[in-house]
Amino acid sequence: MKKVIALIVVMSLVVMALFLLQKPTEKKSSQITVAVSTFALYDIVKHIGGENVRVEMVIPFGVEVHSFEPTPKTIMKIQKSDRFFYSGANLEPWVKKLAQSKNMRDMSHHVKLIEVGEHEHEHVEGEHHHELYDPHYWLSISNMQKLNIEITSELMTLDPKHKDVYLKNSEKYLDKLTKLQRLFAQKLQDCKVREVVMHHNTLAYVASTYNFEVLSLTGLSPDALADAKTMTILSDRIKKQGISTIFFEAFVSDKMMQNLAKENGVHLDYIEPLANITATQADANMSYVQGMQSNLIKLSEAMQCR
Repeated sequence: MKKVIALIVVMSLVVMALFLLQKPTEKKSSQITVAVSTFALYDIVKHIGGENVRVEMVIPFGVEVHSFEPTPKTIMKIQKSDRFFYSGANLEPWVKKLAQSKNMRDMSHHVKLIEVGEHEHEHVEGEHHHELYDPHYWLSISNMQKLNIEITSELMTLDPKHKDVYLKNSEKYLDKLTKLQRLFAQKLQDCKVREVVMHHNTLAYVASTYNFEVLSLTGLSPDALADAKTMTILSDRIKKQGISTIFFEAFVSDKMMQNLAKENGVHLDYIEPLANITATQADANMSYVQGMQSNLIKLSEAMQCR
């Protein structure tokens, strides 16, 4: 009899263990899995999806986006995801090497892009040749609003059961972006200096919207090297315009900008590009809105805005 009781107890424990092991697996499998290439996209999916969506950065936090190359593990993560949202506009050239699949979405098709070169400030929408356009479009708040709407639609298609949740979260996120937009318009309206000097031009979209000019050492590429002529031109503009602060971007070496700042006796600060953030910032749950608010404070001070 004791052997029978002991057997029953053991079987009960086994059944309970199997139940406990299966429970988190069932919860995990009920979530949508979304992979993204940039922090800006990560922030949108995180806020809209909530607990119903598992969002994964394929470019690890703390890694510079322009120089990233995917590993086999990264490619597998993309292939297994329900959706892979990537920035496009030639920001991630490695995507072209991947086998294209139905889960991949180039988000640059849903925003307004700035053409580089002679027509730098011309806005276009729809079909385009990506190498002709500035890829830093997420720094345009209106583009973030467009991305929010598109991603919300994608999530509702994948998971119609939680459609109302996604719509509610989308409205909240749009409200935050609208308030941020108003704050930028207010703070950058009346400024003594209408030029910003930085390492590479990540702020063309902000400058185009709020009517100031960006002068950069290396154009759109953070890896390009500045020549002596460019350094001289920037030094002259710094003195002529009374610029007191120049900027470099997170994840980019500040060595050249340190030299430029030292030569001209100006302050050096950094701008959040928000293509990615550090692991520490991610642990602190930093948001796109917080990053842009930080940028606004620094820009308004550098431009001597009232």
